[in-house]
Amino acid sequence: MDNLSKYLILIFFVILPGFALSQEKIDLLILNKDYNKALQLIDQKLKEDKTPDLYLRKGLIYNKLQMYSEAISALESANELDGGNFDILDEIAETHSILGNYVDAIPYYEKALKVNPDDLALAAKLGRNYINLKNYNKAYSIFEQIYSVDTTNVYWNKQFAFCAYQRKQVFTAVALYEKVIAANPRDYSSYFNLIKLYKLLPPSGKIQETIERGMESFPEDAQFFEEQADYYFSSKQYTEARKAYENSFTFGGDSAYKVLMNYGISLYFDRDERKSISILDICAEEVANDPYVLFYLSLNYKRLAEYEDSEAYMKAAIESATPAYLPEMYHHLGQIFGQQRKFEESIVALKKANEMDPENPEVLFEIATTYEEFNANKTLALNYYQIYLKEGGAKARNFNYAHDRIEKIKEDMFFDE
Repeated sequence: MDNLSKYLILIFFVILPGFALSQEKIDLLILNKDYNKALQLIDQKLKEDKTPDLYLRKGLIYNKLQMYSEAISALESANELDGGNFDILDEIAETHSILGNYVDAIPYYEKALKVNPDDLALAAKLGRNYINLKNYNKAYSIFEQIYSVDTTNVYWNKQFAFCAYQRKQVFTAVALYEKVIAANPRDYSSYFNLIKLYKLLPPSGKIQETIERGMESFPEDAQFFEEQADYYFSSKQYTEARKAYENSFTFGGDSAYKVLMNYGISLYFDRDERKSISILDICAEEVANDPYVLFYLSLNYKRLAEYEDSEAYMKAAIESATPAYLPEMYHHLGQIFGQQRKFEESIVALKKANEMDPENPEVLFEIATTYEEFNANKTLALNYYQIYLKEGGAKARNFNYAHDRIEKIKEDMFFDE
């Protein structure tokens, strides 16, 4: 029941029977939603006697008509005549808040709370007002006090959870959002806020569990499928990610750039190269120099043995990449050159990869095998095999092969002498 209806019930059932006929007529007009005639009659009465009740009614009518500036003017007039009236203070505060005048609303909420300090609903309005001002510390303090009195109100708990999240109090926010969802499984936005919170915690099954709970309430919701796809993608479960992205699209999900890019990458890992290329091409048209897109386009063509296209995209990726991506890109470019028997170019690219990321000894192994493949002088190959074993040690993936090649090259060089 809104404030206007409560006020009219008060008028009809509480105020003494000698109520003036003209005031009864105003109330009947309001009940019948004939607001214009009610306003005309109120203005006539105000010429005779300026009372806070008439101004309050006028403000309530303007609020009903969503004429909030006019409502504030009328309510301020009521407040001038009756400054300690709780209903007037509450209405002024809420009307300011509706207009976005959050700073102006604060003193009226505070004055109203002084009149009725036990009104938790009013305190919650003030807390919400501070949330709108992004003053999460004050809002948190208010909702914490409310929670100490009443832990059952779902709406207040949701505001409290949001404040805790904004203050980086992750465990408090998680507990509150879990409580909110348990009480109201149809609270759509709280699922996504809870998922964001679980992403801040060490990996567990809670993200997927929350997504699945949301899907029980919203089984054909594209956003939940997209969230599920992102979860699978980030955990490198690319086949599952692909299916989830496709389900999201089926139910009208977003085809934004990042979604399409991750979908295209999932297709690559799911070994659907042609479809991956078609999706990543769309991304490349939208953002011409994204190194991730160019990199995976190159890898698709590499897997299809279309090395000219693979080379072109990898070169473009390298030109566009930030330094963190470059070593692996040069590594792949070296492989692409090698598969085209462009051995000298392959060596240059592999050395560049090793120079930029000396922590990956397997590049040294590939340099050694490439030198052995095309250079009659096996000394360079021998040197790189030895460096590989020294750098990689027992963890080197090709330790035994490199050791055998060193022995064979030394043997061949001995007999050549």
